[in-house]
Amino acid sequence: MQHSKIITGLDIGTSKITTILGQYFEQEDKLNIIAASSIPATGFKKGQIINLEQACETITQSVESAERMAGFQINQISVAITAPHIESVNSKGVVGISNPNGEIDTNDINRAIEAAKAISLPAGKEILHVIPRIFTVDGQEGIIDPIGMNGVRMEIEAHLVIASSPAIKNLQKCLEEIGLKITDLTYSGFVAAKASLTETEKDLGVALVDIGGSNTTITLFIEGSPAYSHVLPIGANNITNDIAIGLRQNIEDAEKIKLKLAKIYDNKKFTDEIDLSHFGIPSNNSKISIQTTVNGIIKPRLEELFSLIKEKIEDSSYAKNIPAGIVLTGGGALTVNTKEVCQKVINLPVRIAEPKQIGGIIDDISNPAYSSSIGLLLSALENNQKSNFSLNPKNKISIKGIFGKIKHLIEPLLP
Repeated sequence: MQHSKIITGLDIGTSKITTILGQYFEQEDKLNIIAASSIPATGFKKGQIINLEQACETITQSVESAERMAGFQINQISVAITAPHIESVNSKGVVGISNPNGEIDTNDINRAIEAAKAISLPAGKEILHVIPRIFTVDGQEGIIDPIGMNGVRMEIEAHLVIASSPAIKNLQKCLEEIGLKITDLTYSGFVAAKASLTETEKDLGVALVDIGGSNTTITLFIEGSPAYSHVLPIGANNITNDIAIGLRQNIEDAEKIKLKLAKIYDNKKFTDEIDLSHFGIPSNNSKISIQTTVNGIIKPRLEELFSLIKEKIEDSSYAKNIPAGIVLTGGGALTVNTKEVCQKVINLPVRIAEPKQIGGIIDDISNPAYSSSIGLLLSALENNQKSNFSLNPKNKISIKGIFGKIKHLIEPLLP
């Protein structure tokens, strides 16, 4: 049997919690998705835990559903998060070269990174990522990898992603309570980029905009590495809410209308008034105006969203350094007229990115809504953060394993 390993990921989104499993074949260097399970994000608000018990139950449901699909029990997992508490800053660190012969080694790189991390953090904040961007050796700028070079003084510019310590601890506590160990905790903008961006786009300069349910992440890549990361506390749910109010529908039906309208509008073959039954909604001959819904409800909210995104990009000071334009992904990118409105407001090239094609079970998740989930697997693979599950009988899922988790959850409640 060909040697392979199982990689596991948990994507904490604002509208859904997704557990995804991939099987990596080392000899072929091939990754197949073997399981994916999404559960509505009950117990979470804008990507943060607001009810620990409900959050644990939601994650448990998502994980166990994926386990049953794959036939393997998950013990450790890579996690992607997005929430308004995430922010970024670029920092510099300077060190002298330690080797007597002046040759730069990994020890010098590590010391430079530690120097870049020495910033004043607000209370309740911690550094989630430190990404080296550019090195300068004895005044020579633009060095990507200084290992082996000679010099006296080295400076590093690093991109630091900062997150809320309590929010991270609450998530860690939740996963520990259901018996899962976090192998890697990652800002979702980085993993979405793995599945959505090309190397050429990152080298030229590009803005990745991941529109989720309640949050929108903005990640700017300049010269191949991230230079700006920000999370806006607004997303596609705001559009759904406006549709519900404007058309006097409940939230579930408004979401159906929002998603279906994109397909109808793209075909360019429709009468303006359309029966609600076309959206899978009991109608009693009730009709809505497509033009009124798109131009009167959806478009103004999209214009507001992209105006905020444009403002943040301009505030970053990198607005002139992204000739590759805007790449849209996330479930909100499927909203009707998203690309056209974005291009009109920001006036840059725009494309909607679907996640990179991977083998296996991908029919239901091969769309922008799962870019960060698929990117999480690619990121774990690239960073050698694979869950150490060999394909052998001892890792087969067992009833005992499932009930062990349930017992662990209810034990504190017993008298």
